[in-house]
Amino acid sequence: MQKTITIRDVAKRAGVGISTVSRVVNGGTGVNEATQERVRAVIAECGYAPNSNARQLKQRRADAAAVIVRGAGSMFLASVLELLQPRIEALGLRFLAHYIDEHDDEAAAARAIHAEKKVRGIVLLGGSVVGREDQLDLPNVPCVYATLDARTVRAKNVFSVSVDDRAAAYAATDYLLARGHRNIAVLGGRLDAENPIALRFRGVLDAFSARGLAFPRANYLPAGFSFAAAHAAMGAALSQGFGCTAVFAMSDIMAIGAARALADHGRSIPGDVSIMGFDGIALARYMLPRLTTMCQNAEAIARESAALLALGLSGAPGVRHVTLDAELIEGESVANI
Repeated sequence: MQKTITIRDVAKRAGVGISTVSRVVNGGTGVNEATQERVRAVIAECGYAPNSNARQLKQRRADAAAVIVRGAGSMFLASVLELLQPRIEALGLRFLAHYIDEHDDEAAAARAIHAEKKVRGIVLLGGSVVGREDQLDLPNVPCVYATLDARTVRAKNVFSVSVDDRAAAYAATDYLLARGHRNIAVLGGRLDAENPIALRFRGVLDAFSARGLAFPRANYLPAGFSFAAAHAAMGAALSQGFGCTAVFAMSDIMAIGAARALADHGRSIPGDVSIMGFDGIALARYMLPRLTTMCQNAEAIARESAALLALGLSGAPGVRHVTLDAELIEGESVANI
């Protein structure tokens, strides 16, 4: 009876590792053209036929990591996702991206993806852990919250990397206050307890309080995290006679949407109204005028997230929650008054 040719036989004849053969068979990256040709020649010569059922079972069981992105419209999260992919693949894992709605439950999504795909690790980009501290119970699967401090999550295999949102918003608000602004509008999302937006709002209140001032709560303008939602919220306020000398938007996307609304209502930036963002997306550098923003380091977030995922996969002890500094990037959108 003829012996069945296995992937191990192909690897031996081609003089490469089994993982290299697997990449060639599955169309993966990271194998140079000459090696690919050699592997394909051996496959053709010996008549190797991959067992698709076994391959699918293996993929479901052992070689993938999922990244759950909360909100498909976030340019900042998209930049982190792009930087994460090669780092996750460098760990020998397939990269699976999964998008959920801005208001969906990422813990429920993580449980569903693990049940279906049997992934070895999960990275959660964006979102909130409020009210879900006990819901991410995947003890054998490391889960890394990126851009969110998850110290309150009580599950055993949870890690996180984030900026200090409260301190960053304090610095942004104090920057505006130091330039004479007192009538500051804040454009942000829902103020759930302990989510990043709520922490940023606390930073705003801290900055006002440190100067003996009170932030007028009517100056908080809730909006979704999109160009259109921020444009609509700012435009509606202006149409109702709202006035301010500066706007602090809790994302650059919101800042750009608000800037368009200000222009639509005849306000110049920064001549009439100064504006400041949060995130440091590439588009902020090309806005006219260039946007002043609190920059989260997407490269550092991706690097630390992958390192924490690797730590979780290894089972070794180490720092589980990493806090990064945000950097104030001065543009041309804030004036002294």
